[in-house]
Amino acid sequence: MVPRIFQVIVLFATVLLAAFSVGSAAPHIVVDMRSGKVLSQKEAFDRWYPASLTKLMTAYTVFKEIKAGRLTLLSPVKVSEYALSSPPSKMGYPVGTILNVDTAIKILMVKSANDIATAIAESAAGSEQAFVAKMNGNAAALGMRDTHFVNAHGLHDPNQYTSAHDLALLAMAISREFPSYAGYFAVPAIQSGKRILQNHNPLLQRFDGTTGMKTGFVCAAGLNIVVTAKRNGKNLLAVVLGGPTGQERNVRAAMLLTAAFSQNQFFIRTKLDTMKPVGPVKRTPTDMRDTVCKKRTNSNADNDEDSNDGNGVFAMKQPSLDDLEAKYLKPKGSNTRVVPIVLGNATGPDPFGLLPRAEENVTSFVSNDNGAVANDADKSTDWPVVEGTKAMKVPLPAVRPTPTAN
Repeated sequence: MVPRIFQVIVLFATVLLAAFSVGSAAPHIVVDMRSGKVLSQKEAFDRWYPASLTKLMTAYTVFKEIKAGRLTLLSPVKVSEYALSSPPSKMGYPVGTILNVDTAIKILMVKSANDIATAIAESAAGSEQAFVAKMNGNAAALGMRDTHFVNAHGLHDPNQYTSAHDLALLAMAISREFPSYAGYFAVPAIQSGKRILQNHNPLLQRFDGTTGMKTGFVCAAGLNIVVTAKRNGKNLLAVVLGGPTGQERNVRAAMLLTAAFSQNQFFIRTKLDTMKPVGPVKRTPTDMRDTVCKKRTNSNADNDEDSNDGNGVFAMKQPSLDDLEAKYLKPKGSNTRVVPIVLGNATGPDPFGLLPRAEENVTSFVSNDNGAVANDADKSTDWPVVEGTKAMKVPLPAVRPTPTAN
C-alpha cells in the first residue's frame, strides 16, 4: 500500500511541476494594486540587472520634475553628441535635434531608445550624472533598498541593479502619484516620419486586460517585464525577471496574472510595502549571459526531457512553451492604434538654455497682418526656429517661462 501512495504523491508533484515549471525560472512578484497584497512571489528581493526597466525610473524622475514645476511636457529635450553615441536601441536623430518631453517619453516607452533616454537625462538635469543622482534619490525615497542606478537607459553596468520587489514599488508609485500619465505605458505603436515602431511589450495586444508598463533586455539580465492588467474590477501588477527567451517571459507573466486573477485574497496578509525577505537573498545579480546570448553546443539539449519516456510515472509529457503560449496568450497580430510623434514643439520651461535665442543669429519669421510669413528684414518680432531634423524647421516662441527655483 505504501508504494502505491508514494506513486500517487510523486504523480501529483510531477503534475504541479509540469504546470508551474515555466513560472519558477527566476524572480517574480504579483501584487494587487488596490490592496497592496502580494499574491505571488519568488526571490523578490534577489538583486537583478534591470536592463530597460531602468526607463521606468527615468520616466518617474521626469514626472517628479514636472510636478516640482521645473519642467512641463512641452519642455525641450535636445540630442547631444554624447546621447547620439549611445548603442542601440536608438532613434538616431541628428545632433541638435529638439523634441519635447511628451514625445521623448512616448519614444522611451515604445522604442526604448537609449539615445533619447540620455537626451532626457541631460536636458532635464543638465547632465546624465546629475539626473542619475535624482534617480537614486527617488529610489531611496520609495524604499527601493536593493536598487542602484548609474545610467538613465539601462544598458548593462555591473553596478546597476534592482529587484522584483523594488520594481513593484516603483510601478506602484507611478500609478499612485501620476495616474494621469498612465497612457504613456500603454501606447501600442508610434510613427516617426515613415517609420512605424511597435511597442516591445506583446502583452498589450495579446493578454486581455493589459493596461501597460515596460519590457527590458540585455544579455546579463535576460528578458524582463513589468506589466499591469485589469479584469473584473481587479488591478494587478506583475514583475517577471530573467526570461531566457521572450516567449518564456511572456508566457510566465501571463500564467502568473491568470492565476492571480482567480485567487482568493481573503487569507493573504503580506503587503508589498511591509514585506520582508524570507531566507537568503542574493546580493550579487545573476548573470544570464551564457543562458540567453550564447548558442547551445549540445544539439540534444532540447530533447533531454524525453530520455525517460516509458519509465513509469516520470514519463508524463510536460506542456511545451508553444502549448502554454496558445493557452494563455492571444495569437500575434498587428497593432491597430499608432500614435504619431513630431519633433520640435518645445515651448515649455527651458532650465538649461537648450533653445537658441533670437539674438544668436538663427533663422526667424513673423506673420504679417495678412498671415503671411515675412522674411528677416521685414520682421517686427523675433521667433527662433529650431532644427527638428535636417529637413524640418519648427517655430518656437522667443520668450521662455522662467523655471521655478528649487
